Amino acid sequence: MVRVRLFVAAIAALACASCGGDDGPPSPSPTASPTPSPTPTPTPTPRSVIGLNQSAALATFADPWALAILPDGRFLVTQRRSPGTLSIVTQTGTVTAVNGVPTSIGLLDVALAPDFATSRAIYFSYMVHDLSAERVGRAKDEPNLFPERMMVARATLTESNGNVSLTAMTEIFRQVPTIVTFEGSGEPGGRIAFSPDGRYLYLTSGDRQELDKDFLFSLSNNLGKVVRLFPDGTIPPDNPFVNQAGARGEIWTLGHRNHYGLAFAPDGRLWSSEMGPMGGDEFNLILPNRNYGWPAVSNGDFYTGNPIPDHAPGDGFEAPKVSWTPVIAPAGMLFYKGSEFSEWRGDALLTGLASKTLVRIRTNGDSAQEVQRFDMGTRIRAIAEAPNGSLWILTDGTAGELRRITPVF
Repeated sequence: MVRVRLFVAAIAALACASCGGDDGPPSPSPTASPTPSPTPTPTPTPRSVIGLNQSAALATFADPWALAILPDGRFLVTQRRSPGTLSIVTQTGTVTAVNGVPTSIGLLDVALAPDFATSRAIYFSYMVHDLSAERVGRAKDEPNLFPERMMVARATLTESNGNVSLTAMTEIFRQVPTIVTFEGSGEPGGRIAFSPDGRYLYLTSGDRQELDKDFLFSLSNNLGKVVRLFPDGTIPPDNPFVNQAGARGEIWTLGHRNHYGLAFAPDGRLWSSEMGPMGGDEFNLILPNRNYGWPAVSNGDFYTGNPIPDHAPGDGFEAPKVSWTPVIAPAGMLFYKGSEFSEWRGDALLTGLASKTLVRIRTNGDSAQEVQRFDMGTRIRAIAEAPNGSLWILTDGTAGELRRITPVF
């Protein structure tokens, strides 16, 4: 585990490797014309990115939360406000509201189905009030607060005569139980990731501000968990708790607080970024049937100032591969695949809210370390990579902006 307490300087440019050779072909006969050996095409050395330029706003949104990019380069943007909205944005900045979005108190993540090119299916997470739900949770006796839960749905993105709408909507997941939480973010999770082969859907389900470890470690609820489903919402039979009495079969891991990042590395490993309390943000390798410790252990403390035991060898919990104090408040996350930032290919990029940064993480098998950090000057809510390898971000707040970032070498 690595605990990062200071900003990390930009890493040095990678050195070129020397080319080798052999003795070459036999000498030609006196009557033959010599055939020149082909000149090898040099492999370009990735250039080190020393800074980032941010474009002017392509579009502006109130409280944007997530960003997905369609194969044709248009954008899907969710807004976490009441009612929640989904918009489609062209490369020239024209914004069109998507109709048919379910009634909500805020949309969270949005992701294209692995077969989007043929199915036009998208998945999205969102928050709802449920006044009929049993009042449970730390804030259950607060009369001005109401039961809320995070849900996930699948729908078809349908376009006709300039109108865009969601059709054939199906519920895929809901948090159980529905919780009454105190004012604030409510820690819903809601991040969606598909396995590289497209067979499975992974989802983060936050702890909803509950602090009882017996409750969060219980397999009878799906709060503070990573969930694994088939894309149709059914439960894979090889999930770790599927045959355990009283356990919810969708659970993949437990002991999480508020994990707003979830993505697969090029080698197929699944990673998440998680907001700690007062200190102790985490970058975790997600492995089935593991307990990541919250709230029994953390590298941060409660907001009251009360201490929490740090992760320690032999404590029975899965420790983060990278931990941050002071926090970065990670919000969005991806593994870069393109060529515009060729030095970054295969690295994780995390957006920071409190830190107002973009953080680059390099993974190597089961290990990880922060290798670069950029001051973005504002809170960054989300990041997405376009089919051409360009990078786009959403800034946070009541006037959040959709911007492109480009490298400075």
